[in-house]
Amino acid sequence: MLYTKLGHTGLKVSRLCLGTMTFGWSADEKTSHAIMDKAIEVGINFFDTADIYSRWIPGNSGGESERIIGTWLTGKDRRNVVIATKVRGKMWDGVNGEGLSRH
Repeated sequence: MLYTKLGHTGLKVSRLCLGTMTFGWSADEKTSHAIMDKAIEVGINFFDTADIYSRWIPGNSGGESERIIGTWLTGKDRRNVVIATKVRGKMWDGVNGEGLSRH
């Protein structure tokens, strides 16, 4: 696996990043954990997520991929994984439900 420096952070990340948008949606927790295990096995240490992933599913408020990554990290060496996320997506209806509000 090829790695590159992540800006000026000093972190080295795999040039391939595992996108986790389907975690908790079309990939259940067990499958998602297996995907992350395989990614680490082949040298991918860079995972992308967002708190809005799976928000579009009826009855789901979002954050599923982040929750699944969190349960997967339990018992893992967190120092070996770099997680990227995003801000600003709409999380709920209302004046403070999107953007960079303090709430």
